[in-house]
Amino acid sequence: MNSSDNPIQVSVCVVTYNQENYIIECLDSLVSQHTNFKFEIVIGEDASTDNTRAIVQRYVEKYPDLMVPIFHEKNVGAGENVKQVYEKARGKYIAHVDGDDMALPNKLQKQFDILEANPDCNLCSHDVKQIEADGKLRRKIWTYPDGKYDLFDFYKKLPFFAHSSKMFVNKYNSEFWDKIFHNPYALDIDIHVAQLEDGHIYHIGEALGVYRIGSGMSAQDAKFNELLPLASERVFEKGLVLFKEDKEKLATIRDLYALAMLQCAYSYAIYDRDSQLFNLYVNKSIQQSSIGIKQKIFKVATFCPSIFFRLFLLRSKIRQL
Repeated sequence: MNSSDNPIQVSVCVVTYNQENYIIECLDSLVSQHTNFKFEIVIGEDASTDNTRAIVQRYVEKYPDLMVPIFHEKNVGAGENVKQVYEKARGKYIAHVDGDDMALPNKLQKQFDILEANPDCNLCSHDVKQIEADGKLRRKIWTYPDGKYDLFDFYKKLPFFAHSSKMFVNKYNSEFWDKIFHNPYALDIDIHVAQLEDGHIYHIGEALGVYRIGSGMSAQDAKFNELLPLASERVFEKGLVLFKEDKEKLATIRDLYALAMLQCAYSYAIYDRDSQLFNLYVNKSIQQSSIGIKQKIFKVATFCPSIFFRLFLLRSKIRQL
């Protein structure tokens, strides 16, 4: 963490593993940031089996006053890698960037200025442009209205920002990170919720980063990653506890929970064509709340999944155009 004699204000924490095709773009976008404060780049290289480590080493040698490497001798996994780079950070704020994503000009300065001006905010995020794994720019930008939001707002649009767009106050101790990553399947959404329990988030409605689609964990080998629905359930179960004293908000959380389970069912239909998991998550949705016609359509789909799966896939392809 930052101390009075530490000039570093922002620690950019980069995690990377087998990203030789992307890590150069990522690091170039960071070393070229112009700021009126000093920052460092803490990078956790998780024993890649490709040329990622050699590339990172070149940047360490070229920018010895900027780069702070953590070269793991053996693969420690995503969660432990994140934890170690965060604990190594010396800045007042931490900016998280995955090794396949990029920063756009003035990202660090604008987020730093927002957090300095809003001491009630633990987090600051921003819109991102989206590109394919091959670098092709998508038409759609991941956007959300500029403004200050609380935890309940976050649940209403879960999540409304990319992990690589987040800068947060570096105030969390080892126990905080140990509690999060005690679950080996913890994801970034678990971190977001925990950090918003005692503060707000300011979202900048401007694209200050680039998020790469299809190179991460949303879908693996053309299948829906089972960690995502598990995380969604875990976070909403926590929401039921956090808002249990407010009947109106609790009802909204149940509706949102039901909608999230429908989205999981939809993803299993698109990626896996798995009728059992589709049926499971449709029923999980119904158990939480009755949310209207969409849910009823999905229930009908459980009786003739092959027909609806084709329709869902067609819809998905049209929306990507």
